[in-house]
Amino acid sequence: MKTNIHILALFGSLLLASCGNWLDVLPKSEVDENEMFETANGYYSSLTGVYINMASADLYGGNLTLTLTEPLGQQYAISNNEPEREKWKNFDYTTTTAEKNLLTVWSQMYNTIVNCNLLIDRLREEERHLFETGGKEVLLGEALGLRAYMYFDLIRMFNESPIVNPESQKVPYKTDFGLSIGTSFKTQEVVNYLLDDLTEARELLESNDPLVSGKSYRDKYLNRNRNQRMNYYAVCGLLARIYLYMGDYRKAYDNAIAVINSEKFRFIEANEIIETDRYGNELKVDHLFVPELLFGLYSESIHNISLSRYEGLRYDFIQSTNCYGAGDLRLDAWYENNSLGKINLIKYKRSSKAEDNGKYGDPLAPMLKLGEMYLIASESVLNDPSINDDARDILNTFKQHRKTAEMASGATDTEIADEITHEYICEFRGEGQLFWYYKRTNQSSIDNGNYRGTTIPVEVNAYTFPLPQYEIDFGTGSNH
Repeated sequence: MKTNIHILALFGSLLLASCGNWLDVLPKSEVDENEMFETANGYYSSLTGVYINMASADLYGGNLTLTLTEPLGQQYAISNNEPEREKWKNFDYTTTTAEKNLLTVWSQMYNTIVNCNLLIDRLREEERHLFETGGKEVLLGEALGLRAYMYFDLIRMFNESPIVNPESQKVPYKTDFGLSIGTSFKTQEVVNYLLDDLTEARELLESNDPLVSGKSYRDKYLNRNRNQRMNYYAVCGLLARIYLYMGDYRKAYDNAIAVINSEKFRFIEANEIIETDRYGNELKVDHLFVPELLFGLYSESIHNISLSRYEGLRYDFIQSTNCYGAGDLRLDAWYENNSLGKINLIKYKRSSKAEDNGKYGDPLAPMLKLGEMYLIASESVLNDPSINDDARDILNTFKQHRKTAEMASGATDTEIADEITHEYICEFRGEGQLFWYYKRTNQSSIDNGNYRGTTIPVEVNAYTFPLPQYEIDFGTGSNH
């Protein structure tokens, strides 16, 4: 089954104002494809373009974190002035706004994948020694990882979960730069392609990524901000997420534990969230818990959307913080009562004063986190008794770092599973991941945001987005 898509190539359109970091490599003038790949900087520009597209408000800088997927986890109250958004929250994907948003996500995701495909193809063909030894391998590993990340989210959005319908095949898989978007395969078939890519990426990065190999490159682009990019451990984390989704608990555990045992990432301490001088003046603020990020996209969009939609007095408010126990360090770090007596999400909050910019790190969209690795490892042990580890101990280690009550030594498997669900509700506010947890585990009823034992029912079809009408009319042809 073949489809077509209008492709907006990155190479003639991307412009980027200076932001003082590794993204600055982008050219400030238009170039064509051949000219783009004449130098190493051209390859860097191409990869940077993929990151920028992913970080836009259309994708992970908005729609796939705060704007679309986040409200589906039912943790927010929606403004009465936004009836179509309220319908979206209630799993009605048929409104004009919903259809427009889904088309935007679909087209921008494939647009970015197509440009990623071109970069991968050119890197595989590149034999002119434009890079230092290992440099090309770093870029190829990153690109393969980014493409797999996007394809996996397309699967989570538009295919039924494997435990519901393993035959689902609405997501076309494409690895070239042509106008044909590709052939639709069953979920397992697409996942097999992604696992092949990620296995290759892991091998490339293990030997060459400065974060794990200890290498240092003369070219600063290859060294900078490795913990924000698709690095070796981010690939392991993504493998863990995908294997868990497919029910391969041993491999999910192995990849999650590889990240945990690396000690390259650590949980934030309470006194690091807001550091002050002796007079109480703020010196440094980290609501995002940056030391815990395996992969985070630089995104001005996510900050701006948070500021306008989640930190003000008009739009989305947290239903409650009842899921958090007293002393949980996430409670004060991520939430704030406003003048209306409602609860704002402040995970992405920054000062509006220019002189305060130095107190904050880069605005980032969290893509993979250390905490998720603990939850994956715990759930994997719970589901595969052959794994020689203790699910409760793993979960309690995570809970120790969150300063919240640990599970008792006699906890049953059901109680541990319930506590994993509890931690997904607590851990991923503002990141769009809770809904996908509910989908993967096929929850028929979910917490309504008050965490008082009250739930709302969810029909199984609510977990799968309908294909954009454009694709039904001219592409894959059916939502069924």
